[in-house]
Amino acid sequence: MIKLGTIGTSWITEQFIDAAVNSGEYALAYVQSRNIAKAQTIVDKFGAGKAIDSVESMVEQSDLTAIYIASPNSLHFEHAKLAVTNKKHVIVEKPIFANLEQWDEINALAKENGVYVIEAARHIQTKTYKHLKNLIEFKQSAKQYPFLGANLNIGQYSSKYDQYQQGQQTNTFIPNVFNPEFAGGSLYDIGIYPLYVAVDLFGKPQNAVMHVVKGSNDIDLFNHAILEYDGFNISIFNSKAVHSVLHSEFYFDNELIKVNNITDIDTIEVISKAENKVLDLSYPVTNPMDDEVVAFASIINGQDADKYSQLLQLSRDVIEVITELKRG
Repeated sequence: MIKLGTIGTSWITEQFIDAAVNSGEYALAYVQSRNIAKAQTIVDKFGAGKAIDSVESMVEQSDLTAIYIASPNSLHFEHAKLAVTNKKHVIVEKPIFANLEQWDEINALAKENGVYVIEAARHIQTKTYKHLKNLIEFKQSAKQYPFLGANLNIGQYSSKYDQYQQGQQTNTFIPNVFNPEFAGGSLYDIGIYPLYVAVDLFGKPQNAVMHVVKGSNDIDLFNHAILEYDGFNISIFNSKAVHSVLHSEFYFDNELIKVNNITDIDTIEVISKAENKVLDLSYPVTNPMDDEVVAFASIINGQDADKYSQLLQLSRDVIEVITELKRG
């Protein structure tokens, strides 16, 4: 049984705890928040664990196996470093770290201390995504139709965007998600989802460029990225400042593969040029983190070294591409 501690008290932390506990692989041991009342609320909700207000105290607990880190992006490095130097496995919400230097330092420390560092890119662990990956690999290998590219789209109007606009106008508080000091922005917050899909399916691109619409505080609000490969391109649109109903599509000449939501894929359709559905797969999801917690438990329990190596390389590749995109 993995004794789990968490850092952060947002909805995503509760969703992770719910999936972890229901998997039967984890037992909630600690919930950390600077506001201990918030931590206690989560402890009371799940009827397990202990509320604690200090990250430093939590990482020193001998009955703790792994820590799920869902603090603001800019704090991931600091919290992960405390955890791995205290020989705790870490599962870090995306984006795992702000840059490649932080990624390399934490993973070197993790290797030295014999623990795992896992980026919580939940969407590539789902059964539906694995069907999508197998389908694309099959179509590419069959070579019946040449693969020319894809459009991967995600536009989610943030609940914090109005607060950001007001803060800019009145020179008051800026939410973390729109604050460069907290490694915020559309690319980091949601653009990483389609980017993970592209790099996992097709590898690192030969070239990557991004066109950005920025806010007055230099935060990226609206992005179009192009990943260039040999023979095809992947276009990625992402924004936290607009509402979009665009699906994502992969193009194989006279057929396309359509997915409904690149963050939580639960429907895959193969559609011909005559608008006929050649294939329609739909998988209802109760908690989108169910599959990832099981996959991560297998790694932490030492049962899937190959999977860990693959995820580690993928995580580093994604940070490299992000670095190239942000460089312009």
